[in-house]
Amino acid sequence: MSDFPPPNAPKSNTGKIIGCVGCGCLTVLIAIVGFIGVTFWGVTKAFKSSEPFTQSIAAAEANPAVVEAIGTPIEPGLMPQGSFNFTNGTGEVNFNIPVSGPKGKGTIRVVGTKAAGAPKWDYTTWQLDVEGGDPIPLGQ
Repeated sequence: MSDFPPPNAPKSNTGKIIGCVGCGCLTVLIAIVGFIGVTFWGVTKAFKSSEPFTQSIAAAEANPAVVEAIGTPIEPGLMPQGSFNFTNGTGEVNFNIPVSGPKGKGTIRVVGTKAAGAPKWDYTTWQLDVEGGDPIPLGQ
């Protein structure tokens, strides 16, 4: 006797079902990862194009004490951490920017506000915390 099914026996659809379910799960997973990536990219881009971020990097690059401590070029890290709120001309910031240079690393700390109609931001904390060193004020 043979262990093979007769030639006219119906074939199972189990493989097709498993393939479709697996493909569907993979599609959902790719969509979720894509959504998270686009969201991360958008938030990072908005943060890095904000006035407090660009002012902070420029102030660090122009500060001789910062240049002495970490060197140039000063490179901001991948993602600032904290909050940035700006609505109807009024804003609040409280974030940290990791930075590095050829001589060392540090974190720019930015805490400030902007009143509606005010020409510039008022920073209550605006400094570079250098790893292994004293904080360096960035000034206003």
